[in-house]
Amino acid sequence: MINLTNIEIQDLVIHKVGNKSKDEGVIIAKELTVIDNDELRAALLKYFLASFKFDATYRFHHEADLALNEVYTFANAIFQDSTTFYDQSVHVLRHLYEQSSHPQIKSGELYVVHFNNILYDNFKVDAVGIFKSEHKDEFLKIDERDSSAFELQYEQGVNIKKLDKGCIIFNYQASSGFHVSLVDLSNKGSQNEAVYWRDDFLQVRDVVDEHYMTDQYIRMCSDFYDDVVATTHDQFEKKEKLVFLNETIQHFASNEQFTQDVFYDEVIRDPEYIDMFKTYKETYEEMKELPPLTDFNISQTALRKVKRQFKNDIKLDTNIEIKVNNESFDYLEKGYDEERKMYFYKVYFNNEA
Repeated sequence: MINLTNIEIQDLVIHKVGNKSKDEGVIIAKELTVIDNDELRAALLKYFLASFKFDATYRFHHEADLALNEVYTFANAIFQDSTTFYDQSVHVLRHLYEQSSHPQIKSGELYVVHFNNILYDNFKVDAVGIFKSEHKDEFLKIDERDSSAFELQYEQGVNIKKLDKGCIIFNYQASSGFHVSLVDLSNKGSQNEAVYWRDDFLQVRDVVDEHYMTDQYIRMCSDFYDDVVATTHDQFEKKEKLVFLNETIQHFASNEQFTQDVFYDEVIRDPEYIDMFKTYKETYEEMKELPPLTDFNISQTALRKVKRQFKNDIKLDTNIEIKVNNESFDYLEKGYDEERKMYFYKVYFNNEA
């Protein structure tokens, strides 16, 4: 879908953005950054691009009018006239500063880049990249002064393997908000800190494609089990949920096209649960503002991502954790010990590995 083999940096500028709640202000670069050698250019491309997975795709959004989305407007101006690049980068900087009001948001360098020579869905397009570095790593630099003497220096700098925040805006489908890819590796703090880059600064929403549909359907199945199936049992069994989720994932992995009725017959099976699932699905779609999740192409990329996130483990209150492979649930049996008044799991096996 995206081919970056021949990508080039057309323009680059580096500004500094602080935290607004601390009144740290911004530092505006006086001019564009000059890249004067191939090694520096290659290092920058690695820093800007290596953290992107290019799986989930987003688009700019605004409740009233797309033209009122600031970053969309700034990027669109660059695509229309590249000579405005510097001025638009300053607009990006000031807009980011206005959104950086949460006290935990860190100051850092803001890189705005105009890329060209990209293939997107076999179309040759340009792109605007917006990247922010927030953390500095410590380095030891060793200089060899002569054959038997070395000079040791301590330095701080940006690790090109760790991009903190970034987005790439592809000049593709402009009328619907472009196609945008995101990175936010420092979003494990508070909820306000986590969403400011995506929701407040960029204001993007998911592009409803096969990746999005696949991801949302499997997550809906997980929530259905927690919200509906588990509540209908006196004793909730984590094993049964894992079996259900694994059957769901295996169904997706075995098919290129998702068909709702086939899924009902092969995975849910019980007519009572099918009716409950249909009711839950309608409510879920309305609550999440989703399109009808019925028939769609299955994204194996999204499936692999979901499989990594859903862990096949059962954590017990006795500090014991049981990890189960997809094909091993039949060898795990749950019971209740009347003497101890405790539940137990019985594990069947032939030999110890």
